[in-house]
Amino acid sequence: MSRQRIDARAAAALVAFAVVAVTGGVFYAQSGSGQADAQLVLSRPDVAIAQQNAQAPDDAPDTGSDPTATPSASPTPKPKPKKKTAVVTPTAEAEIKKAAPKSAAGSSGNGTSKSTSSSHRSSGTTSTKVAANSSGDQVQFGKTYDGIATFYGATGAGNCSYDPTGDLMVAAMNQTQYDGSQTCGAYVDVTGPKGNTIRVKIVDRCPECQPGHIDLSAEAFAKLAAPVTGRIDISWKMVSPSLSGPVKYVYKEGSTQWWCGIQVRNHRNPIRTVELKGPNGWVTLDRQMYNYFLSADGEGCGGQVRITDVRGNQLTDSGIKISPLVEQAGGRQLPAA
Repeated sequence: MSRQRIDARAAAALVAFAVVAVTGGVFYAQSGSGQADAQLVLSRPDVAIAQQNAQAPDDAPDTGSDPTATPSASPTPKPKPKKKTAVVTPTAEAEIKKAAPKSAAGSSGNGTSKSTSSSHRSSGTTSTKVAANSSGDQVQFGKTYDGIATFYGATGAGNCSYDPTGDLMVAAMNQTQYDGSQTCGAYVDVTGPKGNTIRVKIVDRCPECQPGHIDLSAEAFAKLAAPVTGRIDISWKMVSPSLSGPVKYVYKEGSTQWWCGIQVRNHRNPIRTVELKGPNGWVTLDRQMYNYFLSADGEGCGGQVRITDVRGNQLTDSGIKISPLVEQAGGRQLPAA
């Protein structure tokens, strides 16, 4: 190789070094068809990196990309999609807030959604594990409570999240004996000052009412005393009546395999716990003031359901699908307390 050719290449190398030092650029050599000559190529570092990534194997690790980089003719391979993780979505969080009980004066509730009945009936088994009343329960079988009764314009809906109904023999339980919604769906025999007794179903909560106080529907109150009375002394006790058909289940609006809420209806005894069968076994759900049981991460949603009443009776049902706002019949009814 002639001295002039070597000097020219040295000069080119010095120019490249100067450019790198001043501009922060990078370069690489491209050899053509076995020739000894090399062409000095200058480029922006981000473009050079993008070009190198484009030439990397498909299984090369993803190092990320600069959002301000100039697009390359050969785009950087996209990272492989990650496995979806079960989380509480914003929609589900909004649903929880939406269903939270309101603090308006008087009996309050949020039973505004309408569920439809399903003819589907699951297979179910009932096991009896009768136990003594829990000393922590605010309302217990076999005890009589004294208090007062007032009345309100009931619709059958309320804080227990049931649908409005034509049967208005219903009532709202005082804040303490509402017991975090455990008395939702309970049946209570109320005896008035004249000695006659009526039966009502608890569908709502009376936030300002003291222990012993039951806020009856206007229709129920009228069977015990003249409405003009407004307030009467009563005694009452919880009962376990015969009901038509098996227990029913309703998945909450917005329920999916990633998050769900489930409610039990048409149960003759108050429900203490609800469990769902997940891949790792039975999971006890969190009870809400508005009478739904939640699986925040979706574990067990759409699988087997096991309920336990306040007397220890258990009922297990399978085939309860995630069909929000649809009443699905279980296989059995709970035994009498």
